[in-house]
Amino acid sequence: MASNSTEYRTAIVSVTLTGASYRLAHDSCHRAALLWNQAVNWVHGEWKAKRSPNKYDIQGFLNSIPRQDRPLHAHTTETIAHDLSEAITTARVNLMQGMKIRSPWRKNNYRPLSFSKGYGWRISRGQLHLSLGRGRPRIDLSIPTVLDSATGEEVDPGLWGEIQLCWNRDKRRFSQHIPYETLREVLVGEAVSAIDVTIINGREARAIKRQRNKAVGQLQHKISKCKNGSKKHKRLVTAKKKINSTAKLSLCDFDHQVSNKAANHVISHNTARLIVGDVRGIEKEAKSKRRMGRHGRQQLSQWSRGAQERYLNEKTKLEMEHLNESYSSQTCPACSTRNRPSGRHYRCKNTICGFTCHRDAVGAIDILQKALCGQYTPIGPDIKVRVTYLRAVERWSPDQREAHRKVQCRKARALSSAQNRALSETTQISKPKLANSSTSTDSSVPDQLVVVA
Repeated sequence: MASNSTEYRTAIVSVTLTGASYRLAHDSCHRAALLWNQAVNWVHGEWKAKRSPNKYDIQGFLNSIPRQDRPLHAHTTETIAHDLSEAITTARVNLMQGMKIRSPWRKNNYRPLSFSKGYGWRISRGQLHLSLGRGRPRIDLSIPTVLDSATGEEVDPGLWGEIQLCWNRDKRRFSQHIPYETLREVLVGEAVSAIDVTIINGREARAIKRQRNKAVGQLQHKISKCKNGSKKHKRLVTAKKKINSTAKLSLCDFDHQVSNKAANHVISHNTARLIVGDVRGIEKEAKSKRRMGRHGRQQLSQWSRGAQERYLNEKTKLEMEHLNESYSSQTCPACSTRNRPSGRHYRCKNTICGFTCHRDAVGAIDILQKALCGQYTPIGPDIKVRVTYLRAVERWSPDQREAHRKVQCRKARALSSAQNRALSETTQISKPKLANSSTSTDSSVPDQLVVVA
């Protein structure tokens, strides 16, 4: 049996602005950043005075600024106050959990512009109007086409939510972030007879990051030898931004592919709880304790774990629970014997057990048992383990690419030989022969019938 539930997704659409709209958006983003900086300074002053302002106090302070100094929509100003309060709360929670944090005190030069539904933006006369407040000029855009990522159909503007106009620093252009409502189908009432483990390969992201790191490192070496402001320096900086922009888009697509495949597995099995291995802060003290080399530390520091967890939460609408996963990939799920696996294949060294499986599947099963029983408990003998190995992005393997290249080469050679034979025969037939010419005695050249008009 299936049921439908509502979820929200966000579409990122690039926009092209006219000269006047571009300058207006640029000034508005700069003004929003100045308001953020003023709110940060005011919060610091309140703390020194032994007061703890909440989001409404910050909003009241921003509204007290003269109207000519905050040429933005009232809802845009409200969003700035609430974002600052939420950032402070998140930093405090992470600090209490012992995580490495970055407090939101950095001065900003640019801030995204938020336009609430029904007040900040509206559609009329075939255009999308973004309001900056009563009596001020507005930003006019062509109506973007938003496609539902689940169905591929166009989303009606009535289902859009709060629109954000953001500046992409690498691509050097504006884009719109448009949230919309969509329906997802959930299967209910199905019994689980086995443990289904879906393993999603993440080597695609590692390859993208490695290529980006190498290219950026080479450009940075050249930039260090150039004079600031020179033509070569500007050209190299532009190339560096282009590489970062391309890699950022590829990694964003990869994270969505991973989370989408994981969410499909969760939804199809009617999952009520979402348990995630707690690897937060795994990169801390990795260098001081010499747990891994610099290449491993670089991979950990560039791991987009937080983005993937956020996307998975948005797609499944399940509250994510973090569970300590120590020794989860070393403990045998059949007899609880601890082994150190070699590579990605796990084999229990207990001669009586002899359990074999993929290493990541073993870790997932142990986390499941710990979530259900409170500790690593052997699975029952009647429960089967079915492992599905997926690639995050559907691409050819090196063997498939090499086989395809060989097939294409054979086709090209065959086509080239056929064309050459056809061309040779055409040349021989169309070649004229004089009437008084002698017949060739060479057996390799056939006699030709020549008709003279």
